[in-house]
Amino acid sequence: MNFAKEGIVSVWYSTTDYASIPDSYFEEDEQGLDRWAKNFEISEYDSENLETNGVDTGKTAVLDIIGPCSWSYSYGDAVIKKIEKLGDTQISWLILLFDFEYRAKKTHIFEDEYVHFVGCFPYDMDAGNLK
Repeated sequence: MNFAKEGIVSVWYSTTDYASIPDSYFEEDEQGLDRWAKNFEISEYDSENLETNGVDTGKTAVLDIIGPCSWSYSYGDAVIKKIEKLGDTQISWLILLFDFEYRAKKTHIFEDEYVHFVGCFPYDMDAGNLK
């Protein structure tokens, strides 16, 4: 499925230590897709629009991880609220995919063994960072 959509960022988060996730989870196949993308039935995305941030071990406040991310002032608070609604106040890392609107209602995939889908949020390239 093609989920390209300008001005939208799709967000996933993890509570698993980044260091404990096998490298194979992030290795790309011949089509340039890693296991994370395949698990969520994402058939293509522009790797230039992918951003990750987190801590190697342990967990920290969501704000500490999302704050430094690109344009986070425009979507960060909404992401923090949604993650807290999902029951987590501390996370280990995030995946952000800009200009992409992942539709979990279509794929029926909201999580895999390492990450949970948070949602899609509008972002503004003129916005600064939360932190």
